[in-house]
Amino acid sequence: MVLKLVFWGAVAELGWVYAGYPLVAAVAAHRNGPTIPGTAEVPSVTVAVAVHQGAGQIEERIRDVFAQESSGVRLHEVLVGSDGSTDGTAAIVARLARDEPRLRVLPLPRSGQTPTQEALFAAATGDIVVLTDAETRFAPGCLAALASAFTDPRIGCATGKLVWFNVEGTAASTSEGLYWRYELFVRELESRAGWLTAVTGAIVAIRRSAFKPVPARSSLDELLPVYVREQGGMVVFVPDAVAMDRPISSASEQFRTRARISTRGIAGTISVLRHSTIRRQRGPVLAMVSHKLMRWATPWAVLAAALAGLGLARKGPAYAAAPTGLVALAALGAIAEVAIRRGRQVPRPVAFARSFGVVNLAFALGWINVLRGRRYEAWTPAGNDEARAPTGSAETAGVEVPSAPTAVQPLHADRP
Repeated sequence: MVLKLVFWGAVAELGWVYAGYPLVAAVAAHRNGPTIPGTAEVPSVTVAVAVHQGAGQIEERIRDVFAQESSGVRLHEVLVGSDGSTDGTAAIVARLARDEPRLRVLPLPRSGQTPTQEALFAAATGDIVVLTDAETRFAPGCLAALASAFTDPRIGCATGKLVWFNVEGTAASTSEGLYWRYELFVRELESRAGWLTAVTGAIVAIRRSAFKPVPARSSLDELLPVYVREQGGMVVFVPDAVAMDRPISSASEQFRTRARISTRGIAGTISVLRHSTIRRQRGPVLAMVSHKLMRWATPWAVLAAALAGLGLARKGPAYAAAPTGLVALAALGAIAEVAIRRGRQVPRPVAFARSFGVVNLAFALGWINVLRGRRYEAWTPAGNDEARAPTGSAETAGVEVPSAPTAVQPLHADRP
């Protein structure tokens, strides 16, 4: 009896996370209908770039941000927080700032991403602060779309759509792209339903008046949207605000990234759910539990179903399918890893099996890290020693994205 409860409980958890919850969110989104744009004036915009060892990227990143003015947004200021960089990042920004008074650099001691972003918020003077990093690039109109969302005074936080250059470039990025399309689909449903709390750290805008400090071991992009909710504000997904990043290059990078995100996300979400004010908001709480905690718990549900199914295998094929499926998934993932290491192409389903295994091992490590009290306080963005924005195709999900820049333009070239 106990094994049956474990088995069907695990199956129900997986079914709810990947099918039931999105369906419920879709129904709620349909009832709410589309968000009606506000009529207030577009607020002033501060772009805050947190960077560590970004000398190879920061100049192009700054030019990319100022180029947004050609799409109709007027930048109030651009701030760069250099988190203990020793490669000349701050000097590069200071040199550019001599010709652009709206550009400022904050040379900071090495303390981690969250303290750096908090220092940027403290220095910002715009109505809204757009958090981003040195690797991301904005598509034309990205900041204008984000800023326009805040013409509705109810909105306290807005996030955009992150896509990748050359998403088919590696097996890891191909599978990550499939996962990310699903993630964005669910976020859009949550946004329309009024439940959204998940945002993309590389492209998230927050009213400066809604800012509250977060623990150094937590993540601003995890907690600030929830703080906005606690204050009665809305969090929305803006699909027209498109940003671009380089693709995941390998399974090891995918594992490290997901482990870091899940560790900080699990700890932050559990902390937030202890607040009585947020617990009274049933929709956002449902989203945090279903879309975050239960999704990050996928590896434990899969393992529980497989072990319970192994003990119940003689009672029917449904039970035997769980351990058999897990073994088959692991075998496909191992085959894919060997083939990729040898430079061979693998079919998408096989590559997905590998990626599914990597991501869920990272989720499992995230829970272990939280239980052991381990945190990710300092960060080193992946690939910050590589050339940014490689040429090639871009995964756009129906959005036109420009090809990668081939030359650095003067800082004022795109100012109206």
